[in-house]
Amino acid sequence: MIIVTTLYNAENYIEQCIGSIMGQSFKDFKCYITDDLSTDNSVAIVKEMIKGDDRFILIENTSKLYQPGNYDQVIRDNKDINDNDFIIEIDGDDWLPTSKTLEKINQIYQDDNVWITNGSFKYSNGTSGFSSKQNLDANLRQSRMTCSHMRTWRAFLWRQINQDDLKDENGEYWRVTGDLAFMFPMLEMAGDEHYKFIEDITYVYNEQNPINDHKVDLGLVNKIANKIRAMKPYKKL
Repeated sequence: MIIVTTLYNAENYIEQCIGSIMGQSFKDFKCYITDDLSTDNSVAIVKEMIKGDDRFILIENTSKLYQPGNYDQVIRDNKDINDNDFIIEIDGDDWLPTSKTLEKINQIYQDDNVWITNGSFKYSNGTSGFSSKQNLDANLRQSRMTCSHMRTWRAFLWRQINQDDLKDENGEYWRVTGDLAFMFPMLEMAGDEHYKFIEDITYVYNEQNPINDHKVDLGLVNKIANKIRAMKPYKKL
């Protein structure tokens, strides 16, 4: 089990995020934490928390990579991650709802036919999130994206994504809405037969963070989302 956690100026939340991972009943995981040029105390908090625990690897970026770039640098050419390993994404300002969450995900991936999943989530204020089973028909890219947190996938799916599709027209990783750039291809390649929706709540989304992308620049979010939706769909593997 591989956990990917990326953060930027999350000093108010990263302790709860990492603490929820450390408190899991399932202990056999590797967690890559990438800091995307934070200017606050996030890195110092992370270093203190993970000291002496070799399951956690901190990567301090020297250039801005945003969400898709942070995941790509961990997954694509990492010899310590096997193609069949499954990836769990946990943003640095979010956290896991119970100590049994990773145990549940691990059980699901004992089925080799499962390549990609998403679960239900709740907001940090306790209200239910919008995540639900994704409609994977031919119009996926024009459909509402309900395949939200928690999202998991096998490493080989990510590695089949054309790296250029994770980047904008200037060759930079998508600044916002990058999740569409990697979720659309992986869902298209997996298809219904390898996709599973988990009804149980597996994630807490921190809606209180003032620098969530949709709060900072909703116009840019919508503009980039439209560009990604217009890209050529991937063929089913």
